[in-house]
Amino acid sequence: MEKDPSPLPLISESDCNPVPVFSCHVILTKAGDGQLSGRVANLDGIVINGASERDVLKAIVRQFKAAVQKYSDTNEEVPWLDAPAPEAGEFERFIPVHL
Repeated sequence: MEKDPSPLPLISESDCNPVPVFSCHVILTKAGDGQLSGRVANLDGIVINGASERDVLKAIVRQFKAAVQKYSDTNEEVPWLDAPAPEAGEFERFIPVHL
């Protein structure tokens, strides 16, 4: 078997600096006025209302990222919650968030 003349360079594990990814579990509810409400189910304190799912999720991700970054910057453990199952009339989204 002939050796490949141009092998791909291999990097060690210590050369890698992986970007942390966190799961943002969102529960959404449609309000009677056509608005949508979303709350992060696995991290307390993030609730957003908006006109569309896109608007709500965009704002939630921004606040989720800021909160997790704050914990990371201060070397604090993120106070993750056990997310409840959605109730009747609610639906959920799972969003991977990179810092």
